[in-house]
Amino acid sequence: MNRDKPKILIIDDETDVRELMVITLDESDYEIVAVCSAVGIVEKVLDEEPDVILMDITMPDVNGLEALSTLKQNDRTASIPVIMASAQARKDILEDAATRGASDFLIKPWQEGELEWRIGECLRESSEYAA
Repeated sequence: MNRDKPKILIIDDETDVRELMVITLDESDYEIVAVCSAVGIVEKVLDEEPDVILMDITMPDVNGLEALSTLKQNDRTASIPVIMASAQARKDILEDAATRGASDFLIKPWQEGELEWRIGECLRESSEYAA
């Protein structure tokens, strides 16, 4: 992928949360795509080619942890950093996300600047956007 600005794929079933994430990141120099479901996650990711995925855990149909596992088991999507988001900061959920390959974890509601910082950290680990 060769583009001027990183693409962030936001996946959250709650419209208000999704819109808040988009508004929060709007000041940053990112291309943002926001969707409401993880159904067909591999196809969505292959179509959008994001540099970082920000995904809610608790969603109907396909939850974020299942979607994360699916992405990490696919050779074409496994290397894309995924930040899991949840209002629940339980240790078992954090460990499960890490075991499945999450790059980071965001607790909702997040602190000011935290969303941008976590995405920036994932991008810094990427060779294409490393400073």
